[in-house]
Amino acid sequence: MALEAKMNLREIEAKYQSAWDGWKIHQFKEHDGQKPLYVIDTPPPFPTGEFHTGSTLNWGYIDFAARYKRMQGYNVLFPQGWDCHGFPTETKVEKKFGRGLSREEFRQKCLEFTRGNIAAIKEQMNALGFSIDWRHEYYTIDREYHRKVQISLVRMFKEGLVYRQEHPVLWCPHCRSAITKAETEEQSNTTMLNFVRFGIAEEGDKGEGFAVATTRPEMLHACVAVAVHPQDGENAKLIGKKAVVPIFNLKVPIIADPEVDREFGTGVVMICTYGDKQDVVWAYRHKLPVVDACDGAGILKNCGKFDGKPMRESRPEFIRELQALGALLEQRPAQQILKTHDRCKKPIEMLR
Repeated sequence: MALEAKMNLREIEAKYQSAWDGWKIHQFKEHDGQKPLYVIDTPPPFPTGEFHTGSTLNWGYIDFAARYKRMQGYNVLFPQGWDCHGFPTETKVEKKFGRGLSREEFRQKCLEFTRGNIAAIKEQMNALGFSIDWRHEYYTIDREYHRKVQISLVRMFKEGLVYRQEHPVLWCPHCRSAITKAETEEQSNTTMLNFVRFGIAEEGDKGEGFAVATTRPEMLHACVAVAVHPQDGENAKLIGKKAVVPIFNLKVPIIADPEVDREFGTGVVMICTYGDKQDVVWAYRHKLPVVDACDGAGILKNCGKFDGKPMRESRPEFIRELQALGALLEQRPAQQILKTHDRCKKPIEMLR
């Protein structure tokens, strides 16, 4: 039989995809008790964009494992799910249709967007020849999926495999939701490094206290400790004393910690709950109390007369208050890496 001058790859792909489906070589045999099981917990992707080169590589690894285990005689379950996550979908739909839709209309547009993207990605996956058993396809927006997740959580809780407790999370005050680390971006930002005078609560101490350099004076009310490096010369003499936080007159312990950067600012750092990841580490390590600096909308709380004001926008007010008290010693321009939410591009916080 003569070969064609030019191969029609699309026809060849379709032919063998159809053959594989007919032979059912990728199907999981639910009632086959003879072969050992090999179940793949496939990570469901967000159906909000194209199935790109990175996705292809990732699913290639999974497919290699599935095919290899089948050849070894295993009964392989290779399912495919879709993580119909809120933010990416909502952002895309809002960008296309604006904010004038009713709640139900917006929901329907999100479902249409999700289903359309899934259909396109599924076609790409089949064209690439991934050996997925599509009978076990699932969507995280389905009620049946919700039911199974809830059952799993209840079972794990009863077996002591999960627990419920308050811990800090990455939070977007603009979107008012917890987000994952993968949903954050880092932006270079110019800000001011503020040198703030703290007092010392020792009776009879008439000194001028000490200085702390901070880019976030609006978090002074959430200061629960001050830390210095245990080998930091003069600063080490502060260890064991009580610091007085300006504006709020809070008395907090001055502690030693080897992770304090002696070269940054004055070498003395205030620990706030929570200014950044390092604050979380210190709060857990030293069993410090937690003061909630703001609510889920980024509004100040536990902050006296500043309560109810947007935290980041209130920074100038805190600066003026420190100046009036004579507690603002100096300001210097500084470069920092600002963490933002990749969807709205707004700064994020760490809330419990």
